Amino acid sequence: MLKAKGLRKGKLGQRTDRAAARHLITEDMAKWAHRVRLDANEPRHADEKRPLPSAEDGRRSLDFALALAQFLFVLPARVEEGLKAVTKEAP
Repeated sequence: MLKAKGLRKGKLGQRTDRAAARHLITEDMAKWAHRVRLDANEPRHADEKRPLPSAEDGRRSLDFALALAQFLFVLPARVEEGLKAVTKEAP
């Protein structure tokens, strides 16, 4: 999603920080994104004795992805539609 907003260079953590600096996402969303990213990376880098991700871990990742999509794409589109509607109604 960040790539669709023009943030293509660097690692995901760096792109997340740039998205927050550009006010594409809030600081708290960036914190959430970093936590989700680190949680998703853990099974890849942890030792073999660590448990695999749970269904709840997957749900948290999905919840974040849906919230991010709403914030980056759905909400701005709704605001744009609202502005167009009030502009047409203006005297």
